[in-house]
Amino acid sequence: MSNPIALGDPYLMPAFAPRVPVSSLAVIGVVSTLLALTLTTIISLSSMHEFKQRAALVVYTNDVISRIDDISSLTTSAQSAVRGYAITGNDSFLLPYHEALRELPLRLAELDALATGKPALLHDMAVLATLARESLEFGGRVVHTRRVNVDTDAGMALVIGGAGDQIQNQVRAQSHRMIVAEQKLLAEREIAADESALRASWLIALGALIGVLTSGGAFLLLRAENCKRRLADHALVEANNALLQRAAQLEATNKELESFSYSVSHDLRIPLRAVSGYARMFEEDYGDRIDSEGLRLLAVIRDNSKRMGELIDDLLAFSRFGRQAMQQERIDMRTLVDTAVRLVRRDEDYPQSRIEIGALPRSVGDPALLQQVWVNLLSNALKYSATRDEPAIRISGVVRPTETVYTIADNGVGFDMQYYGKLFGVFQRLHSADEFPGTGVGLAIAQRIVTRHGGRIWADAIPGQGATFYFALPKQEFAV
Repeated sequence: MSNPIALGDPYLMPAFAPRVPVSSLAVIGVVSTLLALTLTTIISLSSMHEFKQRAALVVYTNDVISRIDDISSLTTSAQSAVRGYAITGNDSFLLPYHEALRELPLRLAELDALATGKPALLHDMAVLATLARESLEFGGRVVHTRRVNVDTDAGMALVIGGAGDQIQNQVRAQSHRMIVAEQKLLAEREIAADESALRASWLIALGALIGVLTSGGAFLLLRAENCKRRLADHALVEANNALLQRAAQLEATNKELESFSYSVSHDLRIPLRAVSGYARMFEEDYGDRIDSEGLRLLAVIRDNSKRMGELIDDLLAFSRFGRQAMQQERIDMRTLVDTAVRLVRRDEDYPQSRIEIGALPRSVGDPALLQQVWVNLLSNALKYSATRDEPAIRISGVVRPTETVYTIADNGVGFDMQYYGKLFGVFQRLHSADEFPGTGVGLAIAQRIVTRHGGRIWADAIPGQGATFYFALPKQEFAV
């Protein structure tokens, strides 16, 4: 398989602004190529997701129409069967009627499930269900009357009376109204799905074109400067192969979006390492020919490559905690907190921080996942209170009627509550990375774990005075 590290080759520079120093052009080439590919990937994936949603709506609408048609067909067949039995008295005519008795509840249940969350469809479905049941109930009366009055025309009289036809006409009319409405939605959704698919195709083609143009411009610049021609040719081939691989990945994402996690963890790491590696190589080979600003920009590339790698790791961790199977058991929360304190103090240098641990009621949940919640909250508390002269953290818990609430408070820098909406978002930070390191995923992971336990998590803070985080777990019968 081709190696996409060529995307980070410092010699792949755009063919514009020839008077700009080589070092600056290298930085511009690397950054612009990476941004173009990243932006195209994000837009294309978003378009693929939109197309999948619209296609699912088309399938859903077809399913609704199919169920409505099945219900109408079952009642029609049942009425015909009853009529034949009333005339002949032959039980073989009742096979479609008995089939309708078996199948109708299933079809109604399937339609009811499809109509969940659709008030208008639920109302129409309720009307259709009532009429369908009335049709079968009338058929049952005809069958019973025919069997009880074998030597009379009582059963036929019920049929001739027209009540069954009237009910069946209502069933057909209601079915027709519902099918017409759904067919109108189907037509609209098919048009929207086609438009989404076309838009996705154009975006993929545009992404490939942008990549090819970027690589072509870089190649022209290398040839004009006549510098390391053979290496430049090889880099161009590698870059083109990487672009083709990226296009193939986008098409694969079209068919199976669930492979996105693997693509992030594997395919995106390679160009990131390439950007950092080639920037380092460029600095080693040309460091004596570029100014301090060029060296600083190369360092920025490496630092940002490392940070993006950390973001990918945290994103995968966030995804993994959402899929990891949960082991429900009784938990000694004090033991979890003591372990979390040891883990955090081992990984971080906070010897001066004072941690007070109060009463911590037992609870029920997954010990490994809940320990990660404590580790993330403790890390935050230690990090944001470390600038204080006497950093202090207080941990406690209380049992309420329906839940057990745990609290961790610090006297750190706090945050402005007007930005609270960003607090638990992935990669959302209320303080700069230069001031406090981190990727902004820890609280999102904590929220996901607590939510999976059926609980909730929230916070309160005052800038300059500290922050308090709470999380609550549902109270179980055997939790004390």
